[in-house]
Parts: sequence; structure tokens; C-alpha cells
Amino acid sequence: MTGPAKAKSKPRSERRAQLLQAGTHDHYVDTALYDFEYQEQESDIEWYCELADERAAHCHILELGAGTGRITLPLAKAGHEIWALDRMQSMLDSLEEKYSALQASGANPGVITPLLGDMREIPIEDQAVGLVLAPFNCLMHLYTWQELLQCFREVYRLLEPGGTFAFDVLLPDLDWLMWDPEKRHAVTRFVHPSSGEHMIYSTNHDYDHETQVCHVRVYYDDASRGRFRPAKEPRKLVHLAHRQIFPEEARALLAWAGFELEGHTGDFLGLSLNQEVESQVFVCRRPSNKRKSKARTRPTSPS
Repeated sequence: MTGPAKAKSKPRSERRAQLLQAGTHDHYVDTALYDFEYQEQESDIEWYCELADERAAHCHILELGAGTGRITLPLAKAGHEIWALDRMQSMLDSLEEKYSALQASGANPGVITPLLGDMREIPIEDQAVGLVLAPFNCLMHLYTWQELLQCFREVYRLLEPGGTFAFDVLLPDLDWLMWDPEKRHAVTRFVHPSSGEHMIYSTNHDYDHETQVCHVRVYYDDASRGRFRPAKEPRKLVHLAHRQIFPEEARALLAWAGFELEGHTGDFLGLSLNQEVESQVFVCRRPSNKRKSKARTRPTSPS
């Protein structure tokens, strides 16, 4: 690469790295606001709980991207034992507070063990769990196909033979990805759950065709009377980065990691994938018969 070309590419790569760092972190710092924004997200809870009752009655569950426990806690209420992995300590702190409150209420939940860590290097022994869950788009924070494959191989490593891996990610919406990046969408008035302030939520986004990453900007403005007009500077700006995972890409990487795909449907309703579907839902197994496994070289176990 020539000197000038290299000089031009460096700022762009640095900017991408900064956006990915912010897009993996910002949205998960204010846990009260996070819980408030997703309090009506319930369609996946029943589905994952039913799957756990069916396939993990006598084994440990690992949940990737457990967050504040939106799915972890219902699993525990049903008596399951869960390792709850997340890379954000703030999210795990909130989960532990809720779990302590659940125990103090007189309930007799299953055991939740919080794990601070990375989905690509999971601090669990080989073949130690029977079910791995990766709910609510958490795998979309793996920003290259290599990182996604590394995660799949890690899950394969720690699943017992015959164990199940289930996850959901958004089905890429090509029309939505091409929306005007300057226009605000989803404009919503709300009251902040902690401060009680009246605010306005809105978003816009840019899609990076080269990396398949959608960079979402979430704006929080002071509420004003009348028609909403964005201020020059919002009260708060939060970045959220999601790499789009296309169906055939995911199927290929799962097969490469050694998994047998059992189901690939839409919106937790068993729907076929089409333009009306928001989420694609995967269920796959680590084969019981080792001779059928197509897994490539496994990464070394985390220390």
C-alpha cells in the first residue's frame, strides 16, 4: 500500500473501531433505562423457557449476553441452574440485585451464576452444559464472520454431545437499512424511570456495506411542547452497533463449527423467513455421534 493510501485508510479504520467500541458499550450502561425500553419485549421469554423445560431439565444452562436478567430470571423461577455470561459488569450487577430480591421474596429459584466474560472465550469447561442460549440479538455484537465462528466453536466445545444451542438475531431488513441517515425515526415521548425527567427518544442509523454493520444512533432530547424539532445537540447520544447476520451465512458457519441445524424459523412462531418477519430463530445440536461432527480445530480452553 502506498503512503498516501495508507494515510487515508487509517482514520477510517480508527473511526470504525471507535464506533464499534461505543456501539458495544453505550446502550448497556444505564440499566434502568435499558429495562424500561425493553419491558414489553416478551415474545422470546416464553419460547426460551419452554425450550429449557424440554431440553435442560437435568443439566446446566449457559446464557450468552444475559444482561439484566430479562430471560435469566424466568429460567431461574422455573428451577433451572444458569451460568449468565455478559461482558458488562453494570448489567450483571443489576441481574444480581434482581436475583437477590427474588430470593428474599420467599421464592425458591434455581441457581444463577454470573460470569463476566467474552462470548468468544467462555470460562467454562468442555462439555459442561446441556443447553446454550444466545437471546435478543447478542450475537450481532460479533462484528466479523471470524468472531461469530469463534463463538460457535466455543459453544460447541462446552456443550455435551447431543446438547442444544438456540439463538435469535434480526433478519436483515434491506429497506430499513437504507433509510435516510439524517432523518429521525421512532420519535417517542417518555419519562425517565430513574430521574423522572420528561424526554424524547428518537433514532437514525448508517449501514456500512463493507462490514455489514448497522450503526444506530439513539438520541435523548428534553421534551418540549408541540411538534418535535431535534436540537443541535441532544441531551444524550447513545451508539448501538449491530452486524447484520444473513441466513445463509449463519447456516454455513454453524455447519463449519460442527452443528446440526434443527430449525431456522421466524419470530418465535415457527414462521418461514420472509419480509414480514423481524427475527430469525435458530435451534441446533452438537451431534451425539462424534463421527458425524464436522467441527474444525477447536480453540484452546480459556484459563
